[in-house]
Amino acid sequence: MNKIKKCAGMESFQRMNYLYQICNAMATQSKASHRASVQYSNLMINISKKAVQRLDVEIKRTICKGCRSLLLPGITCKVRIKKKKLLHHCLLCSTTKVFPCKNKDYKLWVENPSVVECLDYSLDRNNQQQTSDNKKIGHSVKQ
Repeated sequence: MNKIKKCAGMESFQRMNYLYQICNAMATQSKASHRASVQYSNLMINISKKAVQRLDVEIKRTICKGCRSLLLPGITCKVRIKKKKLLHHCLLCSTTKVFPCKNKDYKLWVENPSVVECLDYSLDRNNQQQTSDNKKIGHSVKQ
């Protein structure tokens, strides 16, 4: 599984990454910018649904399912450990996300190195040469 594959939805992954970074930066600022942060996270989720691509588990865990705001401990959510469960309680919509934490050695399926695939985000060299050759031909040939 260590073969390098081409990334199918590179543009949508880049856009979702950019939106998550903006969402993260704006969530810590004023209330008005927090509303914009919610819109960016909503847009990110809609892009992943439209492109039929999954969000990373770590990203999904930081977004509230009720209001889709970013869950930042101490700012937008309370984090508690009760009866071997990790509770994230959203302060905006009062939604609670529960994560079991019984086994300390448990790893998520995504964290297992044998299932991780390497994707090639660079453009194909043959395609780059062809497009550059086409541009050169297009400039030299008069129509």
